[in-house]
Amino acid sequence: MPSAPAEPSPVSAPAPGTKNATNGKRESPRGAKVGLAAGEPASKRALRTQGRKTMRKLLDAAMVVFARRGYHAARVDDIVKVARTSHGTFYLYFSNKEDLLRALVGEAGDVVAALDDALGPVGPDAAGWQELRAWMERFSQAWQRYAPVLRAWTDLVMSDTELSAQAHVAAGGVARALATRIEGAGPHPGIDANAASEAVVAMVDRFHQLRQFAGEPVDASALDTLTTMVHRALFDGGHPPAHVLSTAMESDKAAKETRRR
Repeated sequence: MPSAPAEPSPVSAPAPGTKNATNGKRESPRGAKVGLAAGEPASKRALRTQGRKTMRKLLDAAMVVFARRGYHAARVDDIVKVARTSHGTFYLYFSNKEDLLRALVGEAGDVVAALDDALGPVGPDAAGWQELRAWMERFSQAWQRYAPVLRAWTDLVMSDTELSAQAHVAAGGVARALATRIEGAGPHPGIDANAASEAVVAMVDRFHQLRQFAGEPVDASALDTLTTMVHRALFDGGHPPAHVLSTAMESDKAAKETRRR
């Protein structure tokens, strides 16, 4: 079998805006893209282990910068400083800030898409509540990890058709999965399963935004509350299992004590 092509070395590309040592011409960010052997940024190609680590470092740094400054105010310079790497390295992996955002959107989309199959049948009993609660926690974890990306994504969907399509696929998949479970739980007069599922997704999303704005955690108690509201309204559920509530209360109490210190 032919050997895999060597991963591009960050030192082989000059930083954007600097002169090329061989011809004295000034390179542009796009020039870094053209200089790659495969003719496109590394974010579009298979990478070896070290390359994946470098790209991961840049992606994580971008989420930190987007959270601090917002997507529009963020600069490549900010990202490379947080990642502790160079402009030349950045342009080996991404054409520009928009290219990096697309990579993050794709990653977030994969995580959100995994929620489609993560929700099993939800009945009116304690087992149904637990199933919904576990799904709600996965939803919350995904939202909190990719919150900076989701905000940028929301800002750009109206002007970017590709990002808009990705948003529709991701959000639509989660809503459809929930609608399927609502329909499977039996008829609910006056409730449209699709409208109900979309309302739940919107509520959970907005709840996380408000909690973040207020500086309050989305803790076990908060997730229990969301789960119970949805379970009672759409699955004819009663109260959550007593041991779950006691565990959540103890966990929240310990967290509050830690914050006070």
